[in-house]
Amino acid sequence: MPKHSTSQKIDFNIDKGLKLKATIQLASLINKNPNDIEFRNRLAMLYYKAGFLDAAGKFWILNDSKEKYIRECVELYEKTVNYSGNKILNDIKFKGNKSLLNSYAQDKIKKLEEDSLTKTNYIPTFTNVREKLDLPIRKTPIQERVGCTVAVII
Repeated sequence: MPKHSTSQKIDFNIDKGLKLKATIQLASLINKNPNDIEFRNRLAMLYYKAGFLDAAGKFWILNDSKEKYIRECVELYEKTVNYSGNKILNDIKFKGNKSLLNSYAQDKIKKLEEDSLTKTNYIPTFTNVREKLDLPIRKTPIQERVGCTVAVII
């Protein structure tokens, strides 16, 4: 397969039936680009088309769409976690800058945090450890041979 953008690779994998691989790639992109809601929307649609409606709702929870099927998936997801702000925040693990999100997503996160604080006296927070610690990316000899990288704490 010739070089393509990550998005094209994901589309290629979906077209070839490699949906698990595509979900892993999209989850990785969400971790790398937490402020980009489009990756969450794509993963949600993949889950929706596969019939995992509650999983789709988890990734659509920050989406302000008026589409009935999206709202139903979000409602189903919220119901499965007993409308717990704490559980939802732990599930979505938003690691980005909330101020870069649209107003709907900011309000949704704020409501979830308020609910979590009220019910558990705790608001879960998540950070990108590599960025927080400014870790260099190094390859070990084995990783150099197989072509993977990791952040290493020195």
